[in-house]
Amino acid sequence: MFSILVSSDGLAWETENTMAMELGRFNEYSGVEADSITVKNPETLEPLETAETLLLYETAATGPNVNVVRLGRLSNIRAGRNKVAFRFKEIGRCDRSIIEKYARLLDLDAFEFIRTHWAIKDGVIPKEIRDKMSNTEERYDIALSFAGEDRDYVEQVAEYLRANKVAVFYDRFEEIDLWGKDLAEHLDWVYRTGAQFCVMFISKYYVEKMWANHERRSALAAAIQARKEYILPARFDSTDLPGIRPTIGYINLVGKTPEELAAMIAKKLGR
Repeated sequence: MFSILVSSDGLAWETENTMAMELGRFNEYSGVEADSITVKNPETLEPLETAETLLLYETAATGPNVNVVRLGRLSNIRAGRNKVAFRFKEIGRCDRSIIEKYARLLDLDAFEFIRTHWAIKDGVIPKEIRDKMSNTEERYDIALSFAGEDRDYVEQVAEYLRANKVAVFYDRFEEIDLWGKDLAEHLDWVYRTGAQFCVMFISKYYVEKMWANHERRSALAAAIQARKEYILPARFDSTDLPGIRPTIGYINLVGKTPEELAAMIAKKLGR
């Protein structure tokens, strides 16, 4: 089983936030495996989160990446009154010409390229298509930047997030992956382009740390490029941090438990 979602909105898939499809378009032009899947029974939607998904644009759509087809997995699928909302984790991409060439292997009829819909197909995505997919580097929902002296608090936040299926960058979760890497280069990628948000735990210790300052500079570069909120400050104290304006909204951690902060982060992500 796999899903194919086609949209006429050329910006529909250009987001890290929650995506959506019109309720009436759900399960159109599907295979027999989809007969038991219905939005009226949320439990039947769960198999869609373990199946792979292709995101396409209609042939006539306009936008910067309308010829890009994304491969990935869905999560947090939930049906509302008029929409089916979900999140998408991209793992690869290819040009739409590849999908058009192998459309029959996907059981994808020509008219499906010009109609917004969500089709649930039988079988798996063919090897001919998978071999032509370029890999997309893993992205995190949240990157945590902190000083070692504040680790006890931050680790409890990280554990809560991971337990609630949030993709979080926390150094102790990544020990094997970090082993042997050029940390200056890799951490620049994590904090500049590898996450949707960076939670910065500001304290008198944070401002003194070499690696924290490296992460802060990368995160500030990302914030400038994103032109939207990216750095989420969380303050243990009122330490002034270069580049972080006092007008930026922050969370005061005094009296706030790690679980309470983690729940707020999850809500920021739309979970």
